[in-house]
Amino acid sequence: MKTTKIYRRIAFAIAIVAGFLSADAAAPSGYYDGISGLKDATLKAKLHQIINTGNSNSYTGLFKNCFVHTDVRDDGTWWDMYSDIKRKVYSGNTISWTGMNREHSFPKSWWGGDENDAYTDINHLYPSDGPANTAKNNYPLGEVDPNNITYDNGVSLVGNPVEGQGGGAKLVYEPADEYKGDFARTYFYMVTCYSHLNWKYTYVARKGDYPSMQGWAIDLLLKWHRNDPVSEKETKRNDEVYKIQHNRNPFIDYPELAEYIWGNMMGQPFAAGELPPIGEGTLISPANNSTADFGDVVKGYSKKISIHIRGTLTKDLSLTISGTDKAAFATSVTTVPWKTVNESGFDLTVTYSPTAIGNHSAKLLIYDGGLVGTTCYTVNLTGTAVDLPTFDTPVATAASNFNDYGFRCNWERPANPATIDYFVVNISEYLDGNRTDFTITTDDDTPFLDFTEAKKGANYTYTVQSSRCGLNSSPSNVISIAFGSASTIECRPLAVSPIQNGLQFRCSDIHTNARIIDMTGRTVSVIPQIENGTCVLLPFGAYIVVTDQSTKPIKVMVGY
Repeated sequence: MKTTKIYRRIAFAIAIVAGFLSADAAAPSGYYDGISGLKDATLKAKLHQIINTGNSNSYTGLFKNCFVHTDVRDDGTWWDMYSDIKRKVYSGNTISWTGMNREHSFPKSWWGGDENDAYTDINHLYPSDGPANTAKNNYPLGEVDPNNITYDNGVSLVGNPVEGQGGGAKLVYEPADEYKGDFARTYFYMVTCYSHLNWKYTYVARKGDYPSMQGWAIDLLLKWHRNDPVSEKETKRNDEVYKIQHNRNPFIDYPELAEYIWGNMMGQPFAAGELPPIGEGTLISPANNSTADFGDVVKGYSKKISIHIRGTLTKDLSLTISGTDKAAFATSVTTVPWKTVNESGFDLTVTYSPTAIGNHSAKLLIYDGGLVGTTCYTVNLTGTAVDLPTFDTPVATAASNFNDYGFRCNWERPANPATIDYFVVNISEYLDGNRTDFTITTDDDTPFLDFTEAKKGANYTYTVQSSRCGLNSSPSNVISIAFGSASTIECRPLAVSPIQNGLQFRCSDIHTNARIIDMTGRTVSVIPQIENGTCVLLPFGAYIVVTDQSTKPIKVMVGY
């Protein structure tokens, strides 16, 4: 995914649409071939076909391999659209993102959190201040009622939506005015590129190919799109994303497309003027000298990515891998039919299978095909092989931060592995005899997650797993919550003392539902009611004790 800023000198054109398109936008010749004359659903479907072709990125490598090219200001600080905190990109010679998260501006929970292409699509992933990202949570975009603001850092607002917005969500996220158009065009891209996904939450996205958005969201995002036109920041970022991911946001290249699909030009065929001509013997994607980064992969395991090859060729393409570490990489084929490349494009699978620890690099060479002006296109392949991680089981702790719509799941960060990509939180809801399961991933290794979909009267449980290189630890102990009453539980003092072969409780009031949990996360004993002097016999070992009235975990060691 890393790449230097190198532009193809041939077969690229600057697409210019009077009054709409910034002169800095540079879609390659032929990229949008076929959209002229289409309207409404057919226009959106054609755009989906064109842009749903990006290669996957490494989630853990987003800062060092992607954001360092797409989201850096001229003064050398991260371009954070969520706060006004200036953080330097480099600490010495090392890229630093301390205090920042990888933010899914289009929340991953809306499609269930699956690690699909949307999960690492940098068209909607941005570097974000950590606290601002936590406050934003998975709330939809919207305008915040000024009388009901729950978070305000001077750039980002969170609070109750104004009437008619939010799609049923209790809270919404409102960005600064200067970025409202950026986020609107990001959302236009997402509901176009991923219209095939089965949305779990439909605050904004709407199932089906067209229009794929709820009516309130269309009205709001079109307003933001019109009031905050495409900026130089967006056009430059779009070009950098294309070099990394090999697809583009058409609503940056052709902002008026939003009007033809959802706005005041609906029903009219899209007329882009003179679209860039299709060249002879050119590649539209991948960009020459671009990079496909596999990130960290466990030695002895494999990871696959897809590179979309599209162009206008006169002969079949040939593929080969060269370089010192070429043995670590492989392609699914060595020849690509030119007709397939011209008509629908070809998805090439490249596999990284390291057998030795360390950094590996090679070059994918794409040649023949009747290419004009160059004998070979190059995609740089990079990856890092790491040892198989050793997992300690996380210890889940009592929930906190209760409010009308949810609670915070908490846990202790395990010592191993030293590097954790993210945590997986498994939440089960029990209501009216039905069970609903939620699997939610954190954006980084922060040891908590805010769950905002709780229902009054429901019971909940959660466990936690740590994740590294696509592998997960064993689930933690189970934390139970009775939502609707948990926020009003009265905390009462409790002391737990080790005695011979067991524990003794000291308390001034009765405690209920005492849970004793061992270090593997297993609940070894549940005591419905304890009072001062209650004893319980246990084998030698370390334990955690919580009760309904004392939710902060108490650690204690039992001796012989």
